[in-house]
Amino acid sequence: MVDGVGLYFDVDGAGLVAAGEAMVERPTLVLLHGGPGGDHSLFKPEFAAMSAVAQVVYLDQRGSGRSDRGDPAAWTWQRWAEDVAEFCAMVGLRRVVLVGTSSGGLVGMVCAARFPELVAGLVLDSTLGAPTSLAESLEVFERRGGAVAREAAARFLGGDTGAEAASAWREHALPLYGGADGGDMRLRRARALINEEVQGHFRRGGCGPVDVAPFAASIACPTLVLAGHDDPISPAAGAQRLADSLTGAAVRVEILDGVGHGVFRQAPERAFDLLRGFLQRIAAGSSRLPRPA
Repeated sequence: MVDGVGLYFDVDGAGLVAAGEAMVERPTLVLLHGGPGGDHSLFKPEFAAMSAVAQVVYLDQRGSGRSDRGDPAAWTWQRWAEDVAEFCAMVGLRRVVLVGTSSGGLVGMVCAARFPELVAGLVLDSTLGAPTSLAESLEVFERRGGAVAREAAARFLGGDTGAEAASAWREHALPLYGGADGGDMRLRRARALINEEVQGHFRRGGCGPVDVAPFAASIACPTLVLAGHDDPISPAAGAQRLADSLTGAAVRVEILDGVGHGVFRQAPERAFDLLRGFLQRIAAGSSRLPRPA
């Protein structure tokens, strides 16, 4: 229980492994799902592969998945970040790498800024909070799905959540979250326990501002930013802007071709290669993550 709210979590892999006469501590990844209002299943089955080198902790945020709903007034970036810190303290995790996808990336950034002693590294996948514009999102929707996708996205993202607009969004825009072939969003959404109330709360502004500028400079941990070239929700154009705003951190940006929203879901082999390298640099105490030329 955290602040009176039960949080569901699951684990892949050991935190300590035998190596000769010693027990060796592995890095711990705490995965922060998107939505907001999604759940940890969005990371499965792909992240099980990382259990060979790290302990992987899946966490359903309050209000989401198998965690308690709690008070909707507490469905905020700040409270979710506090939950991460309190959860880690309760289960004995001292230094973790936060991996946040979409809105989970914003939760991770807030947590890294507020609890720097906890966060050893930050991995931001298709993150919310990257400085982008609606026009940039609509350009990607149109490039990938034509005028009908652009119109559907413009209506829904512009605030029209009526039945007709929502139906057009689901038919023409939502499938474009995936990669070049549309991805497998239908199956993932069928598996996930999605709380649409959290999504509605977010759309009404209840989760708080999504602008990272006021606290970006206070994030000091090594950071890996992953973005998909074909992502219409968190356009790749914002990834470099986000990196440039993290002036207190060593940052590396990787933009993957043929990938939409959710790099780990759509390009796991490439993404996990980058993640393993990132963990090795943290373990080696590298203070510098060179950006690609």
